Amino acid sequence: MSQSRNPAALWSVLICTLTWVACNSNDGIRCSFASPARLATSSWPKFQRDLQNTGAIATAALVAAPVVRAQFRDPSGGRFLTSPVLGNGSASQSALDQRLYVGSSNGELFALETTSLTQLPTTDFTFSITSRIQTTPLVAVRNGEEVLFFGSELGFVYGITANGGRQPSVWPLNTGGATGLAIGLHPSDGTLYVASTARGLFAVCPNGVRRFVSPSIAPLVSAPAVTPAGEVVYGGEDRLLRMERGDGFLLWALSLSAPLRSAPVIELDEAEPATLRAVYAIDAAGRLFKVSPQGEIVYVRSLTGDAATSPAIVLGSPALVSDRLYVGTTGGELLVVNSTTGDTVWSLSVNAEMVASPVVLVHDQAKTVVVGTIEGELLFVEDLGDAPGAIFTVRVGGAIRSPVAVSAVSRTPVFFVTDDSGTVSRVE
Repeated sequence: MSQSRNPAALWSVLICTLTWVACNSNDGIRCSFASPARLATSSWPKFQRDLQNTGAIATAALVAAPVVRAQFRDPSGGRFLTSPVLGNGSASQSALDQRLYVGSSNGELFALETTSLTQLPTTDFTFSITSRIQTTPLVAVRNGEEVLFFGSELGFVYGITANGGRQPSVWPLNTGGATGLAIGLHPSDGTLYVASTARGLFAVCPNGVRRFVSPSIAPLVSAPAVTPAGEVVYGGEDRLLRMERGDGFLLWALSLSAPLRSAPVIELDEAEPATLRAVYAIDAAGRLFKVSPQGEIVYVRSLTGDAATSPAIVLGSPALVSDRLYVGTTGGELLVVNSTTGDTVWSLSVNAEMVASPVVLVHDQAKTVVVGTIEGELLFVEDLGDAPGAIFTVRVGGAIRSPVAVSAVSRTPVFFVTDDSGTVSRVE
């Protein structure tokens, strides 16, 4: 678990070489940073809401007993393989969270009206492909209009407009392997970061040209996290966690104990949000790593006990609020971890396997953790500080494997969740 110094130097040489080659690819069309995309102003525009993958949002107080208010089912019988995300339908900030976007196993990207979960007419939005959409869309604004970026099982990265048309100029980009959990975005120059099972992190320019590829000896399936300065943090099946500059220069790489399949989370300084405090990652063995901005391991903690005696693992990404990490395990334990020390503050057995990433609401009364289970229940658990508080459950149509999307523009928050029955539910 020490830093990989020599491999890092080799990676730097390879990355610099691939950067030059990539920027001169695409049949002579060069990388352009004109009109870079910016993350949309909706409540939940990407996987785990922000570029750092924290999964946290400030909301008003919850209703006393949330229930399912509306549902939509894929008419072709497909499953939803991505997390839902919220868009506005345009670049305007006057009417937030008007659309819900979610990708299906049948290759259709659905755009739903958020109040009733009615599918938008094809005159307003339509998009479908012949392979599964398995990478959660990222909703952004580019050239004065709302745009979406996502990936497919066949390895294509799509950039489309708010009506489903192709963005200029050479989208989609083919990575050559299935794309990962979600997409990252450079906050200033608009570069997209896409993990691929073709053994590389692909950086894509705003016009769809490949900027560079950071190679890996094994597939990448996770979701990158991005700092305010544009550094990207990611890992993969090669058991390495890396941080690179926005141009692909490797800053550091360190060894984990197992592959990284969930998303790393970046902690920023609350007083100075442009300052990076730490990186957190949970590998496939259930070990939590806290890493300094310089790539030094601060601590390693096992969250699931001895792997030889405990079958539980962590499949979802942690959520982060202030000095607390929230983690669900396949053994049915909801854990709250002190991010400073790595010690468990409290744990709660929910008697149901959790594979989805938790989401945390920050409101006046307390913090509330929201996470789905394989039993098809959406759990709401209060964090009172040193112990869990009230617990409430809402049952939906099937097993929940993806985190919820939260709309925070109404008096009370609204939750959108997908399940294995091919259903999207609005809960409030």
